[in-house]
Amino acid sequence: MNQNTQQIEQTLDHLSLQDRIRIALESDINQGLLRPGQAIKEQDLCERFQASRTPVREALLLLSAKGLIDIQPRSGIYIKRLDARKIIAIMEGLAELEAVLARLAAQRALDSHKEQLQDCLLQTQIYAQQADSKGYAQANAELHELIYQCSANEFIAEQTQHARLRIAPYRTHMFAKPERLLESQKEHERIVQAIIAGDGDAAAHAMRQHISAGGQAFVEAAMRAPSLESTPSKPPRRLSS
Repeated sequence: MNQNTQQIEQTLDHLSLQDRIRIALESDINQGLLRPGQAIKEQDLCERFQASRTPVREALLLLSAKGLIDIQPRSGIYIKRLDARKIIAIMEGLAELEAVLARLAAQRALDSHKEQLQDCLLQTQIYAQQADSKGYAQANAELHELIYQCSANEFIAEQTQHARLRIAPYRTHMFAKPERLLESQKEHERIVQAIIAGDGDAAAHAMRQHISAGGQAFVEAAMRAPSLESTPSKPPRRLSS
């Protein structure tokens, strides 16, 4: 069980069933267990979460409001599909949001944060050198989350996390090419160095370049996203009520 899964389970323990269902489904989307265009059946969710239709429907309405699913009357419920133009638009916005967070992180990071950043950077380096795309993707997410924490701006961090979640289903193959892992690692090094040095302008510039540089690889990955007929390799875990 990875750190992200542990954090999700700890969070679920203190929430209403409606929110537990929503967060669990968001996690499935983020991990690629639910894919663009994939149909969702209310009855299946009721059985999985051992819940009545009311909390399931409330959770689905919240996911629809966040742009993560499509609810089509008399047709069905589907994981949101994005066209290339929408994906690029989100990536452009994400680059600016992440740049602001990197700038704030350079201004506000504590010494303990800087040590954690160096530890995270070491993890991404190991995975990049091993060409371990799955491990790198997880370590990459943890590094960015730490930068959000360093920024001490929950509002911008939440907007950034939401943007990342909306494009998460298309990120599965983003690090499929080993050379992209190594390029991404070099970009991470420039970002972390600038944050540790307290250089906000350099950190923002490096982050903006990092997100933009990954844009082409991301769009290519999006174009290779699974089709409507694709199904997860294994079913999502059950969540008791």
